[in-house]
Formats: sequence, C-alpha cells, structure tokens
Amino acid sequence: MVARKSMALHWERLSFRGHDGTRLAYYRTGPLDAQAMVISAGLGGGIHAWDGIIKRFARSYRIYAWDYRGLYGSDQPANPNSYQVPSHTRDLLCLLTQAEIDRPILAGWSMGVQVTLELNRQHAELPRAIIAIHGAAGYPLDTAFDTETFSRISPALFKFMRRYWRLLIKPTVRIAASRHVAVGFMALCRRLGFMDSAMNPDEFHEMAKDWVQLDLGAYAEIFERLGEHDAGDILPDIIAPTLIIAGGKDKFTPAYLSERMAREIPGAELELIPNATHFGLMEYPLDIAERVKRFLRERVETES
Repeated sequence: MVARKSMALHWERLSFRGHDGTRLAYYRTGPLDAQAMVISAGLGGGIHAWDGIIKRFARSYRIYAWDYRGLYGSDQPANPNSYQVPSHTRDLLCLLTQAEIDRPILAGWSMGVQVTLELNRQHAELPRAIIAIHGAAGYPLDTAFDTETFSRISPALFKFMRRYWRLLIKPTVRIAASRHVAVGFMALCRRLGFMDSAMNPDEFHEMAKDWVQLDLGAYAEIFERLGEHDAGDILPDIIAPTLIIAGGKDKFTPAYLSERMAREIPGAELELIPNATHFGLMEYPLDIAERVKRFLRERVETES
C-alpha cells in the first residue's frame, strides 16, 4: 500500500447548461494548456471523493469534474423523468462542448462508469482513454451484493425515499454532523464488509455531511433509473485504451463484473486492489493513482 499524504486541492467552480437547459455545476483544476481529464462521480460522493487521486495529476493534467442533474451543486431538471443514464451522458457531452474540451481522458467511478461507457455508443472516437473504477457495464442492482435480493427490494426502498425524505432530512443532517456517529457507522460498515479500515474517518465524515443534504427524492430517482441501464452491448466496440480498476472486497460491484468487462473491451487492462471495497477510491487513492499514472504513461502519453 502506498503511503498517503495530505495536500489541499483547489477546485474552480463553474457552470454549464445541460442538454435541456438545466444549469449544472462543474469544477476545474490544473493547467489550462494541459491534456484534459474529465471525471464522472458515483452516487455515493461528490468531487472530493476523488481528491486523493487527483492530487497526483493536478500539476500535469487539466482536470474537470461535474455534478449530475439534481445532485450537489446542480439544479433539478424541469422534466422529472430525465434522470436516465443517457440523459446524464448527453449532459456530459454538453460539458465537453461548452468548455471546449477536446478528446479528454474520461474517468468514472461506479455510476460514472456507466455514463462513460454510454458515451461510447455514438461517440467511440471521442475519449482519448477510459478509466473505469469500481463500476459495472449494466443492470447494477441485479448484481449488487452478488444476489438479486437488492433488485427485488429496491423499488420499495426508492419509493420510501421519494415520499418521506423531507421528514427525515433534518434529524439526519444533525446526526451526520457528529463525527462520533460517523466513526460508529464506519465500524458497522467494516464489520459488514462494506468498508475497509484504510478509509480515513475525517474524509468519510465530510462526504457523509454533504450526502445527507442532497435531495434524496432526486437521488432515489437517479438510482432507480441507473438500475435500468445496460451498456454491455457496446463493450466490444470501444476503441479507446481502457483501464479497469476493481476492488477485491467490493460487494456492490463484485470484481467478476470488472473481469468480464476487461475480457470484452479490446485491449483493456484490469487492476485488482485486493482489499478495496466500493469505496476503494477513498480507501486506496494512492495505489489507484500509481496504477493510473502507469497506464497513462504507457498507453496515452506515448501517443501525444
């Protein structure tokens, strides 16, 4: 495991218009004249979940991140039925166009993997490279926790979140403000195998405080629409150099899904972080960063 260092990362906050005019937030760091890297987040955390990795590239790459419609700094769309993965992908294309980002390296975590893969359906020539971290190609609720149970109970869970989240949000925000509660929750997650001991408590606490302030009705809608999406059919047609990173202890997107993706994407590379869970991005950021750095040096920078 690579030793971790703390270093402040400054993100410049900007905005762009999505495909239907929705105002969306995006963030930028790094030299403006450098190769662009665009990261698409998961549903579990905002841009700061990436800080541990991005710190390693912010001096040599121009890095962008963005918030999905309805989450964090982005507005909700006028049409509540526009939360499907292709809708987010169209937003990503708008970001690339409006920010004049040419042939970026596309990196995704969890849901961001599916958004990135979907972009290749009609724009396979666009990415210079793809980095897929702890993600699946499709129907993630069917394979979550390596059982179909979650997909069966999720409709009721999402319905409950949409109906009652406003009643629960105030006490939930107060509870999440306590670091002691966050540490206790982390201990429970470790016991259940959902989180590794390498997770930094302060970083998790900050992520949790941001998450509980989301519109969880919109969050539930996005999550449910994500479960309906499948990009598995386009994997053989991906032409960009691709690095897939999996966690050996990831229960939400089990490693065999990444192994399957690596077999089906021509020339894809697979890296398994043995002790990483679905939060490997925050548990082992420097290990992942070192592997990404090698991939970029060998597969991307040699072509520049």
